[in-house]
Amino acid sequence: MIGPVVKIDPATLPRRDNIHYLGGKSYQELPAYLVGWDLAMLPFARNESTRFISPTKTPEYLAAGKPVVSTSIRDVVRPYGQEGLVRIADTVAEFVSAVETAIKEDCPESGWLAKVDAFLKQISWDRTWSSMMQLIDSALATRLQRSMAVYLTSLEEQGTTDSLMDGFSTGINQSPGIVTRDFLFDYLVVGAGFSGSVIAERIASQLGKKVLVVDKRSHIGGNAYDHYDNSGILVHKYGPHIFHTNSRDVFEYLSQFTEWRSYEHRVLASVDGQLVPIPINLDTINKLYGLNLTSFQMPEFYASLAEPKEYIRTSEDVVVSKVGRELYEKFFRNYTRKQWGLDPSELDKSVISRIPTRTNRDDRYFTDTYQAMPLHGFTRMFETMLNHPNIKVMLNTDYREIQKAIPCREMVYTGPVDEFFDLRYGKLPYRSLEFKHETHNKPVFQPAPVVNYPNEQLYTRITEFKYLTGQEHAKTSIVYEFPRAEGDPYYPVPRPENAEIYKKYKALADATPGVYFVGRLATYKYYNMDQCVAQALTVYKQISVKQQVATVGGCL
Repeated sequence: MIGPVVKIDPATLPRRDNIHYLGGKSYQELPAYLVGWDLAMLPFARNESTRFISPTKTPEYLAAGKPVVSTSIRDVVRPYGQEGLVRIADTVAEFVSAVETAIKEDCPESGWLAKVDAFLKQISWDRTWSSMMQLIDSALATRLQRSMAVYLTSLEEQGTTDSLMDGFSTGINQSPGIVTRDFLFDYLVVGAGFSGSVIAERIASQLGKKVLVVDKRSHIGGNAYDHYDNSGILVHKYGPHIFHTNSRDVFEYLSQFTEWRSYEHRVLASVDGQLVPIPINLDTINKLYGLNLTSFQMPEFYASLAEPKEYIRTSEDVVVSKVGRELYEKFFRNYTRKQWGLDPSELDKSVISRIPTRTNRDDRYFTDTYQAMPLHGFTRMFETMLNHPNIKVMLNTDYREIQKAIPCREMVYTGPVDEFFDLRYGKLPYRSLEFKHETHNKPVFQPAPVVNYPNEQLYTRITEFKYLTGQEHAKTSIVYEFPRAEGDPYYPVPRPENAEIYKKYKALADATPGVYFVGRLATYKYYNMDQCVAQALTVYKQISVKQQVATVGGCL
């Protein structure tokens, strides 16, 4: 133990042969002691005195490459504990266990140190100082603008603006509007998911504009955010995100920010006590019914089950008309009920607009031209995308809190459209998800990346992440998905009455100048990742054209 013994009787300190109290040391001496440590501890008592502390020892120990175990001090738990960089323990038994585990994982194979380095790069003193200066400059610029506006108004009333302009032309090189321009952001982007990040990158890199990106969450990447859990396994915090697209433009755009790992997704479904491929294919039917059909016999088999419908109105109509009621009951009805909280007969046909059925043994879940996963994960891709001198990112921030303090010329909004307009026409319904993450002390948990449960289980599916990422690890991490009526918005509920509410909000959005509404929440439509990127690129082109027109107009 290094440090002075104060505010406590030294006689009350624990005494053991292997516990040493070395007293205070100078900063210059500390590295010589630290280099020999196996692990660093932050054994703070939890009381009113430590409730709001934020120990800088945490990043300092991590920067030295030492594993850290701490009691549950709030500013250590978040973000260091949540990001899997520091182990949290409050009892003696927990502390001993955490220390033993942390020491074992202090090796290159765990990937722990790489995670630490990547995180610390985002919180350097230089970066913090730069962010502070940006805020200070913006505040000063706003103050100057307001002061100049008041001053100019006063001079106009006195009829002395001409002499003022003469003073500016001789004593100041630029007009007040241009003087303050360097302190303003051109665009405020609300949301650091796919839609917001893509538009921010394009505006910053192609138009040379200054962009401020804000997000309520403590991380970038939106729902695609991935991170290393406490066992060092890369997991998707908000459930599996599988990238696939038929768009060459989208794939080539994202390829600027990541290398790829080729990956074709496969899913099994637990039906009648068996795991069978889904989408339904030749092997699914033969295994489920104990048949030995060939690909040539499959169209006739599907036709024998199908119940043709004159009018297709609901999701139930879509499925039953294609594969019949028996397969509908086995594969689709319960899964849809759990996912949406409604029977398929109550849902619009768009929910299950296309039922993929195969007549061969193709067990790929997607058939897109481009199927791959970011080699180092989605978060790394987003970090690269947003790593531009014209982009500043503020996390844990509600845009309403800074909108007036940091003025921006235009806004790109990717949040819920109903919240933007203060729920004027009521709240738009969404389905949400709850995730239960687990790590198992074995290399493989299940025989496929995802297993669907279209039965009475409360969860809809289980995902095993190592299939998705290709990571090799002695343990494996999985996630259960439980659909919920309340929580973070994930899936817009496609019913006619909801579409009518959205039409009203869209009319408000269309009539709001200087704001671009982009993404699934802002347009109340579920998009795959590639669709989010494609829409964002389209909106960027609109912004670019508008900028070109403004530039030409300014030169005339």
